[in-house]
Amino acid sequence: MRRYFLILPALLFTPALAAATYPVTTLFITAATAEAFPIALWYPATPGRYPLILISHGSGGSERGHIGWAEHLARSGYVVAAPRHWGDSYDKPDGRGSDVQLIGRPLQAKAALDTVLAHRQLKQLVDPQRIGMVGFSAGGYTTLVMAGARPDFKRWKQHCQQHAQQDDEFCPTFVWRFLPRMTRSDWKLPDEKRIKAAVVMAPASILFDRAGLSDVKIALRLYGAQDDALTRNAWNVSRIAAVLPSPAPVNMVPGGHFVFLAPCSATLRTEAPQLCIDPPGVDRAAIQRRIGDELVEFFGKTL
Repeated sequence: MRRYFLILPALLFTPALAAATYPVTTLFITAATAEAFPIALWYPATPGRYPLILISHGSGGSERGHIGWAEHLARSGYVVAAPRHWGDSYDKPDGRGSDVQLIGRPLQAKAALDTVLAHRQLKQLVDPQRIGMVGFSAGGYTTLVMAGARPDFKRWKQHCQQHAQQDDEFCPTFVWRFLPRMTRSDWKLPDEKRIKAAVVMAPASILFDRAGLSDVKIALRLYGAQDDALTRNAWNVSRIAAVLPSPAPVNMVPGGHFVFLAPCSATLRTEAPQLCIDPPGVDRAAIQRRIGDELVEFFGKTL
């Protein structure tokens, strides 16, 4: 949750999915909040009422990190909205490890939904009774909160007291004792009821225990990466899968943490190979296509 994307412009990911049915329109709007943030949208150009899918990017990412899935969902008959989580984005990362990340992200996700549903043009396209969400890494945390989970912020320090030597992503030396930084006592997590189904990928989920997940009652699909060295499966996705109110098997895919990002451009592969270059035998484009089809199938059954 703390590194990797900072030097990168957001326009360096490329779609990897083939066209489906609908021609797609793109739009950029600004959230109607005191500190406005951008929201990217993809939606069918054909008039109608469509389900809405909210995509929450990972820490230090952007609204274009999952552009292939966004376009594929839109071609398949969904409105897709992807906010840029300022305070935890590539261009504004100063909130990491604080309430700006842990509370601010869900508040931004709620504000993104409010903005889309109130937008003069978009509200004519969205069926407000069919809203789903997809989240990766810190976006997985965000998605779980929007699905009803409640984090226990004390668990961060407890996790690091047990695993600091093994988990330098969440427990950086000399810093973890001060995490998370919670300074905004007036900020509260949203009590969101509009999300009806969600997909969570490599979630940053050390803050959730069985009690904190007890109100997650919506349809949920989980993914993990077999060689994830950042949000390690044993402490994150595999652990929460075992304590959710309803069984949710983890769909494991080959590769490391960033296999869930869209394939990189040639420029990005050169500037940030740690984001882009997968181990031998891992075909990120094929994995992206498979997951894209699974997203369409999952939301088609649950929304």
